[in-house]
Amino acid sequence: MQRSLDSAVRQLNGQDLSDDEINTLARFVRAAFIIGNRDMQSMAGFAVKAVLIRRKSRAKTQL
Repeated sequence: MQRSLDSAVRQLNGQDLSDDEINTLARFVRAAFIIGNRDMQSMAGFAVKAVLIRRKSRAKTQL
């Protein structure tokens, strides 16, 4: 799980990550692991997509 989290952080490296987003990445990596996903890249991708979707929804609510 730690490798997946590290991979997700690297995928978002070009962007500013807040502590809240790192916690979100960790939660989604954990969730993917719990539901049975053991592929490091897919767990990281799942977490990255979750953070990007959250960013988009926050941007819409701030308008």
